Amino acid sequence: MKELLTSDRLEELKKYTGSDLVNRMDESRNFFAALGENRYFLSFHWLDERKVSVYASKKDFIVVTDSSSVAESFRNVDIEEDGILQLHEFFLELTANDVYKLESLENMIISLEDNLLMEKSPSKNGIKDIIKVRKDLLKVKRYYEQMEFLSDEISAVDPSFAFIDKKFDRLLEFVLHLQEYIEAVREAYQSQIDIEQNNLMKIFTVVTSIFLPLTLIAGWYGMNLRLPEYTWAWGYPFVASLSIGLVVVLLIVFKKKKWF
Repeated sequence: MKELLTSDRLEELKKYTGSDLVNRMDESRNFFAALGENRYFLSFHWLDERKVSVYASKKDFIVVTDSSSVAESFRNVDIEEDGILQLHEFFLELTANDVYKLESLENMIISLEDNLLMEKSPSKNGIKDIIKVRKDLLKVKRYYEQMEFLSDEISAVDPSFAFIDKKFDRLLEFVLHLQEYIEAVREAYQSQIDIEQNNLMKIFTVVTSIFLPLTLIAGWYGMNLRLPEYTWAWGYPFVASLSIGLVVVLLIVFKKKKWF
């Protein structure tokens, strides 16, 4: 018997698994139990956070879920009679497009990297965009982690599920690679921001260095004392020339040191 049930009919599984297992399943994010030879009961959360419960035996294959995506995968299972083979195909249907979905995430990170790092100045929304991608990847990572745990347990009991276990292993590795990639993008983006801030501080330093001698001259000749230069006919032109000369010299020095 192959049957798809909604969560309000979860109680119907108890006649196959017993009420104790169903209650234990409700307390766990993911759960697996071998009820005997070729009789398995498992549950997990799909990417949309909706719970999926599965009972499989040679005679029966029953899925309980409110997830439309999981329900579609169930309907695509076209093997008849053998519930264990139906469980195999169900896992294959669940993962049929996963590589393409992860590649789409990878392409999104590549586009984000181009937008953040190829511009002359860093985008103000860069960190917000990176955080959003990291949260999406964390959600996907949690999903594949639980599926890897389940597939490990199933394949330990039934070696025919070993290829499913390897597939979830590879998908999880792909997600971990994407997490490393987005972290590298974040570090590169932060470095770009640091460089821009350093350039800004360098400008402030140059401006301060230029005006500091001028401030000293203004302070010196602003003292309320009788200075000899006050009676000198060329006193004002001398101070003006001295100020301009200091600015020119400092600009030449900073230019040679490539400070701007």
